[in-house]
Amino acid sequence: MTETPNGKEEPFVFQQSDFEKITTLVAAEFQIEESLMENGVPTYHLKQPQETKQPFLKLLKSLNSINLIAALRRIDGRIVLRVIPKPPVKPSNVMINWILFFATIATTFVNGYLLSEDLVNPFIGGAAFTVAIMTILGLHELGHKIAANRQGVEATPPYFIPGPPSVFGLLGFGTFGAVIMQKSFPPNRDSLFDIGASGPVLSFVLSIVATAIGLLFSPVTFSSELLPSFQLPLLFGLLAQAIVAVPQPPPGMPYAYVTLHPVAFAGWVGMLVTMLNLLPVATLDGGHVSRSLVGDKARTVLSFFSIFLLVIEGFWSMAIFVLFIAMYRHPGPLDDVSSLSTSRKLGAIGLIVVFVLCSFLYYYFFLLLQLLGF
Repeated sequence: MTETPNGKEEPFVFQQSDFEKITTLVAAEFQIEESLMENGVPTYHLKQPQETKQPFLKLLKSLNSINLIAALRRIDGRIVLRVIPKPPVKPSNVMINWILFFATIATTFVNGYLLSEDLVNPFIGGAAFTVAIMTILGLHELGHKIAANRQGVEATPPYFIPGPPSVFGLLGFGTFGAVIMQKSFPPNRDSLFDIGASGPVLSFVLSIVATAIGLLFSPVTFSSELLPSFQLPLLFGLLAQAIVAVPQPPPGMPYAYVTLHPVAFAGWVGMLVTMLNLLPVATLDGGHVSRSLVGDKARTVLSFFSIFLLVIEGFWSMAIFVLFIAMYRHPGPLDDVSSLSTSRKLGAIGLIVVFVLCSFLYYYFFLLLQLLGF
């Protein structure tokens, strides 16, 4: 593409010489059945069957040197390759990233400060919660960024999103998480899977570490009556049973409660964030994974399952958000023909296990058993 003096971009027009040069590059990697200019776009129908994954990556490298990219799709039973100009990538304004970063430090510190009442020095508790939650969220996004860089996908630095702390009896985290923005498309389904899976894997591991450390400093209190409490992810509950030593209750106070240290609460938030991100819908991390793995019909079913799960668990605002983003079609990778590697298909099973461990599904499973009389 070229830029006009007023800064606007004019559409690139392929000449016959361009088409011939591109055809030579395509023919070096693929067996071509038919080549044509379709609506001004070099288009190639490829012979079947033939290997597409590695040849497509080689073609992308060749096209990159002349500022072009390609898209590989299966259309009406035919494999169609189209070559287009590489979209321009606008530079990021890192000042916005830094402003949001420091704002989120402030809001998470306030949240940790409020959580520390009668438990630990509030300044220490605020700092501990901030370090724990920012590490979980930051390395989650860093995992995406590293995976994107390895796959040649341009992405922004993390945008941390400040949020309200726990005030007025409402459960707050001081943050709505963090995101990175992809500025180019993943080359194939393998790269799409890697980018989607890398963040949740890191946040899952860090959430376990934060939970284990925080539970060591979480005191046990007793009550004579049932008190309100929030649900625990399956893994969080298992860690609590393994780590927290519950002493003999005093007379008349049979109910034991663990008062979460701010670091343990950060672990709880980390597991929640991991579970939400792994929902197999739209452009969430789980949406990237499902887009690389299954077809349109299966993704539609998974989207409805995700929304239903959020509704029954009481995450109404997240359910509305997911419903909104589910309306937009996932763009997919440049090569949408080559299948996902076997190792990544096995990795998807591991991500399902992570999702279950970080979710509250077990609660509804046991509730269903009770309703059935078991």
